[in-house]
Amino acid sequence: MARDTARQWALRLLVPLLLLAVLHLLPVWQPLQRLEYDLFSSLTAPVRPDAGVLVIGIDEPSLAALQATPPLPRRLHAQLVEALSAAGASGLGIDLLLSTAQSPEDDAALGRALQGRMPVVLASAQVAVQTGQVAQYRQTLRSIFAQALHGDVGMQPDDDGVQRSAPPQSDAMWRVLAQAAGRSVVPPPPGALLRYYAPEVALPYVHYTQALDPARQLAPGALQGRLMLLGQNTPVGGVDQFTTPLRSLGHGTQSGVMLHATALINGLTGDWIVPAHPAGPLLQAAAAIVLVAALTRRWRGWLAVWLSVALALLALIGGLWAYLQGVWWPTLPTLVALVLHFNVGATDSYWRERRQRERLRLDFGRYVPPAVVSALIASGTAPAISGERRELTLLFSDLAGFTSASEHLPPESVAQALNAYFTRMTYAVHRHGGTLDKFIGDAVMAFWNAPVAEPQHAARALACAQEMQREMQALRSQWAGTPFADLQLRIGLHTGEAAVGHLGSEGRFTYTAVGDAVNTAARLEGANKAFGTGILLSEATRSALPQPAQLLWLDAVVLAGRSNGINVYTPCSDAPLVAISLDLQSHVRAGRWHDALACCAEWSARALQAAPGLAAQAGRLRLRLQALADAEASTEPSDAGFASALDK
Repeated sequence: MARDTARQWALRLLVPLLLLAVLHLLPVWQPLQRLEYDLFSSLTAPVRPDAGVLVIGIDEPSLAALQATPPLPRRLHAQLVEALSAAGASGLGIDLLLSTAQSPEDDAALGRALQGRMPVVLASAQVAVQTGQVAQYRQTLRSIFAQALHGDVGMQPDDDGVQRSAPPQSDAMWRVLAQAAGRSVVPPPPGALLRYYAPEVALPYVHYTQALDPARQLAPGALQGRLMLLGQNTPVGGVDQFTTPLRSLGHGTQSGVMLHATALINGLTGDWIVPAHPAGPLLQAAAAIVLVAALTRRWRGWLAVWLSVALALLALIGGLWAYLQGVWWPTLPTLVALVLHFNVGATDSYWRERRQRERLRLDFGRYVPPAVVSALIASGTAPAISGERRELTLLFSDLAGFTSASEHLPPESVAQALNAYFTRMTYAVHRHGGTLDKFIGDAVMAFWNAPVAEPQHAARALACAQEMQREMQALRSQWAGTPFADLQLRIGLHTGEAAVGHLGSEGRFTYTAVGDAVNTAARLEGANKAFGTGILLSEATRSALPQPAQLLWLDAVVLAGRSNGINVYTPCSDAPLVAISLDLQSHVRAGRWHDALACCAEWSARALQAAPGLAAQAGRLRLRLQALADAEASTEPSDAGFASALDK
């Protein structure tokens, strides 16, 4: 007992650590950590500190008042610079790329305004350029006013499109503007992240038209000593918009000028978010696993739950506190580690109980299919001697020539061959979700859509039949040099309603299906001999397929015990031949005998190239169609003429 307990403890200690290491290397890990950061950023966003920063927006109200569209005339920008300087502003950053010239009058007016007492920083940016000579290179775009101060307005979103990192450039606009105005800043540490502020408390903001005439549009002293950033703020147009971590609260995008203002406030107040060393959260996760494993050396589910919840809450509280202090300490490793430990412990407990149930399963499974055993164990009820009506797709298979081939071999060799055959066929049925009903001599019966519902039962049965034929090819190669090397597998498929359930007596029962649909599937298997095919399926099965398959129409046959014919099909990989057969079927249904004869000729010609084994069927159909065409020429046509002819 002590050894078993030690083994369980070691399992619950080492396996979660190993799984955590693997998860940390998977591509899904980084998106999960980013999601955690976005949630922390949204839930803890503080009130913005007053750092003397103000944003001037070229927004929709301003454009409407000016009756203009971007880019605005630079004489207006010149008027704005002069008005802000007169109002006592400390500096202005213009988040607009003025890299091309306007009219000489506009450019001259702005050039004169830039020489005033108030420092003005113009935007520059690095853009990717593609040419025929160089696949891609980056070019710095600067304004045409070369003598002015310039600041880089480039942003570096993560690969998921979210702007989390602080602009690290030494010539970033926010840094150049603060330095030009004589304000000291705290540079962002390596890898620093932006601290976003509560969206409910907006940044100080004025419209462009208000800034043009602050004496009349704004309160006295509203701009005195302010560091200002001018940029486009038109979210409806989507220009210069960035996704932020605040998307978790529904405030997903901000204009670029707002992000520069946030970076400026972070720098002026030293309010950056600094990521912790990656090893720290991982060591914390390992310590949590060791602690909870030590306290639950003998597994008790509820104790493990409460310990895991308590440690998870402590990790979350610690992570939130660290974030408020300006340190990004991910709690995801600890949360995942606790979940992994709990699941490993619960799984180990589950498998110990399951091994006891498996002993019962093995004994009971000798009599009924494994799927039925699982259903019975799950329900906890004894099998009822009854059945339920359900639509099934049924499969019957048989080995043609097996009896005669068996006469030339000793019983041991026959049994060995049958075991190899049944093993492969059973695996094929189970791989495609079928219920193996029974073996009848060398025949196999299986069905789909019971006991577990399977919406794709027809498609899975057809796929199983095709795999069974592939397995048969492998068996024939294995049986080379024996009488079994020439055996052919014939399969019949039919879809219809049948009674399915536990049928038999109180002392002995089996899970099986009975009804006319079962008989039809069995007779379709035998009908393969007449067509020289390996798989034959009915119109009902074809109609139940979720999407059209490559099925070639063969004929309408009347099976034993039936008065009406049913259309039968076989898989065919040659699309033109399939199309010809379906055209032939359409002509037959419409009584167009001469068109049908033409299709028979096309069938023969195509089959000789693509599927020689199907060429003979075209000849048989042609003979019957010719007789109908001759009869039509001498007598009145009959609506049931071809149907009766096919029934012969």
